[in-house]
Amino acid sequence: MGLDSPLERRVAFARNQGSNRFDRSYAVSDAQGRRSTLKDVAKLAGVSLTSASMALSDSPRVSAVTKEAVRAAAAQLRYVPHAAGRALRSRRVKTIAVVLPHSSEHVFSHPTLTALLEGVVSVAAENDLSTVLSTSRTERDEASAYQRFMHGREADGVIVAAAAVADANVIGLARSAYPLVIVGRAPHLTGAMTVGLDDLHGGDIATRHLLEVHGAQRIAHISGPLGHQSAQDKLAGYRAALVAAAIAPDPMLEVAGDYSDGGGFEAVEELFRRNAAFEAIFAANDQMALGAGEALRERGLAVPDDVLLVGYDDIPLARYANPALTSVQGDMAAVGALAATRLLGQIDGRPAPEPATLLPTGLVVRRSCGCRAEPTPASGSRELQSVSTQHEEGRLE
Repeated sequence: MGLDSPLERRVAFARNQGSNRFDRSYAVSDAQGRRSTLKDVAKLAGVSLTSASMALSDSPRVSAVTKEAVRAAAAQLRYVPHAAGRALRSRRVKTIAVVLPHSSEHVFSHPTLTALLEGVVSVAAENDLSTVLSTSRTERDEASAYQRFMHGREADGVIVAAAAVADANVIGLARSAYPLVIVGRAPHLTGAMTVGLDDLHGGDIATRHLLEVHGAQRIAHISGPLGHQSAQDKLAGYRAALVAAAIAPDPMLEVAGDYSDGGGFEAVEELFRRNAAFEAIFAANDQMALGAGEALRERGLAVPDDVLLVGYDDIPLARYANPALTSVQGDMAAVGALAATRLLGQIDGRPAPEPATLLPTGLVVRRSCGCRAEPTPASGSRELQSVSTQHEEGRLE
């Protein structure tokens, strides 16, 4: 069936070019970094500036066809009205969104993510706000969620966690004017507000403990997925500690995992397939460390008598493992609370503090690394380290 008018043809064109996904080319800014304007939207849709403004505000004086053309053009250009702040102040839905671009099974099986959510929800509740959690299995589902929050005004702002560095949806959202806080470092997104743990430091102190306290020289590292900044930072900290000890990092001792216990088990199997000799393992999370310990036991090796083992995150199960697991600790609930506090500041239009905030990491020493002292299950001995002075200390205002 043919298209009846030039405007309807423009609607079809905009649909084909823009779609509802953020993983297309980024028209939100030009080569000089200029953000798309309402004038750009009007030009693409082929309507007047006034009509474009009225269409985006859902005025009854504008036809449905014109509204569809303007909205399709705005989606293609990743345009968010400069009046977004005024709209949020006058028409808030009193809801903040947390987007985790993973399946719900993944999210609720990782204690660090549930701790993060607890922190966010606590601050939201104190401010009489609701919290919406969005999980997704595909980029298409994720993009649809962002569109609902931004253009459907289902949330006043968004916290994004556990996203890959190259996640096109997050990049598109960061380039918009929508209130946003990213959990973890995002050095590739200049000016984006971020709150996270000092994972570079965490990787360093875990590796230095094995080097300096236990004299280990051949330390294997099971990283997280290296498309994620936190995994890259832990790996960089591990390598930095080796270099500081005059030990060249060995690629044969580095295996990428997936943050699951099965991933830790498979990583140890991969080390044996490589015939890589190792005395110790530093895993980028506790679940992989526990899986690694199981793989070692199946091969007749004991922790820590034969292989020293250190994890990351200090999940509750770590203290009850056999032997109890030495682990890098960071307060993810505090990260969530601070991220929510920062987001509310953006929504309220308050001047932003330094955009990047890192909270400290420390080492909880237990028996799996070879230390003899067994702390009580409720505490553990902590070797807390200071955070770089380039970052604001994590205090809730």
